[in-house]
Amino acid sequence: MSGLLVGIAQVDYTPRPALPLMGNFRDDYGARGVHDPLYARAVVFESPAGGRFAMLAVDICMMDRGNVAMMREAVASRCGLPPGSVLIAATHTHSGPAPMMLGSLPKSPDADIKEFLTRAATAVVAAAEDLRPANVLVGHGSEDRLSFNRRLRCRDGTTHMNWERLDPSFVVGPLGPIDPHIGTLRIDREGRPTACVVNFGLHPAILAGDNWLYSADYPGYLAEAMRRLHGPGFVTLFVNGPCGNVNHIDYRDPLQGRGYKMAERVGYMLAVGAFEAVAAGVPLKGDTVAVAREMVALQRLRISEVERRWCEEVIEKAERSGAPGQVDGVPDEYYARTRLRMYAEQETDDSVEVMAARVGELGIVGLPGEVFCELGMEVRRRSPAKHTLVIELANDAIGYIPTREAYAEGGYEATPGATMYQPGCGEALVESALRQLSQLFDV
Repeated sequence: MSGLLVGIAQVDYTPRPALPLMGNFRDDYGARGVHDPLYARAVVFESPAGGRFAMLAVDICMMDRGNVAMMREAVASRCGLPPGSVLIAATHTHSGPAPMMLGSLPKSPDADIKEFLTRAATAVVAAAEDLRPANVLVGHGSEDRLSFNRRLRCRDGTTHMNWERLDPSFVVGPLGPIDPHIGTLRIDREGRPTACVVNFGLHPAILAGDNWLYSADYPGYLAEAMRRLHGPGFVTLFVNGPCGNVNHIDYRDPLQGRGYKMAERVGYMLAVGAFEAVAAGVPLKGDTVAVAREMVALQRLRISEVERRWCEEVIEKAERSGAPGQVDGVPDEYYARTRLRMYAEQETDDSVEVMAARVGELGIVGLPGEVFCELGMEVRRRSPAKHTLVIELANDAIGYIPTREAYAEGGYEATPGATMYQPGCGEALVESALRQLSQLFDV
């Protein structure tokens, strides 16, 4: 038995129907019902010296820094965990309620946002009240059949996205890798597996603009399958790895489906890989618990006067005609409204949070935004920790974070409005994470 105390909790935070679903572009955004519940799941670690660190994973598309600050304060007021010791990550399901504005997309009413995010935050409070001696085992696995780099190099030299239904003969190949790594933490209490953390990088956007029901997408099926494999009451906390350029779509397969059957397939197949990683886990050594945070300055992309005028014309036209719905990609109105906001802010650098934590010989990194998988792989490759988990959409939602090379390649994620920052922003976040890990592990 290690010296760690570990608390575990999950809370069904599913809000009322009719709130706008986030991550889709269409005219009718309101949720019409519930396919499967939306959960907030938390794990809290406490060392013998009193250091504490909490992870909260919420079945939601994304949360901005204002959402996170409110949730951290709700936790601190109820159980005394310092706000800076709580990592809050969105699983990134596109079938959860909208707690923030995203360009031209609607958000939920403020009263609803406060209610459902405060309820989600109570999972941390419950986990802090559940601290008990536990053994923690770290596992590593691989699954390369579910993920595809969605950026495609085509024969005319352009970059296209894998959802565009391209003729496969037009495609040269993907413009980047996937990250097949599955990282797991198994928590055993009273001699039996009680919960696990699963870290894997894949967009939960299988349920997209043709779905009108609340759903956790494939992470919900992952949790269901892990519960069936380990027994009733087993809790699976899914934290998404960097996957800004990774989804489930194989451009070579025109018959590949979306919807709940595909989400179930992905969730269950990932569960098999996670189960194997969990079963092969080794005891986590050490009982140090420590947390670090750093605010990183990012230079914003510049929006020209010509672009500004284009934005105003697009918005005027959209307001006259109404914006069409679409399943994938982004309509011009979204770009126009987002770029106008970028234009107003472009003279001032942004300041974003990068978080790192140590639990024994495990390093945990929380990065804001939808981060390209290469950047997460670089953190793991250079980390001084024996084991490292890298989590995206942690503590903020700041748009896409491409690699430096992706800006020249073009494509959806590197378009101004999809990303807000100058080339090099992702590499700056990586260096901050590695700097903090080096301090936590005294190297």
